Amino acid sequence: MRTIDNGIEEVIVAGLSLVVGAGLMLAPWYFGFMGEAKATWNAWICGSAVAVFALLAIMQTFDLEEYIIAIVGVWTVAAPWLLDFKDITAARWTHVGFGLALLILAGIELWRLHASPRAHSA
Repeated sequence: MRTIDNGIEEVIVAGLSLVVGAGLMLAPWYFGFMGEAKATWNAWICGSAVAVFALLAIMQTFDLEEYIIAIVGVWTVAAPWLLDFKDITAARWTHVGFGLALLILAGIELWRLHASPRAHSA
């Protein structure tokens, strides 16, 4: 397991992940797909998981947290098709957008965990 001594960059990326997770939790209300039960529950569960792991990453970043956020991102992108969301526009593209944002943020952090001289094995 790799970790990094959190600097401002890690706190910012983890904070952005926290914002994306919170946004995903609020998305059913904001984008109006509360009537789509599968999409709503998926957004709440995935957003909550990201928020928890992003909070942990703000304190100390480990690669395991970032891998979990990346997996949640992949699931969030694929969920509209795997769970067969009925709402083809709002719920589907909200999940795809938030999932891609999570993948990008986790990818940045994972790259830093393996390329930064401040990163080390835990």
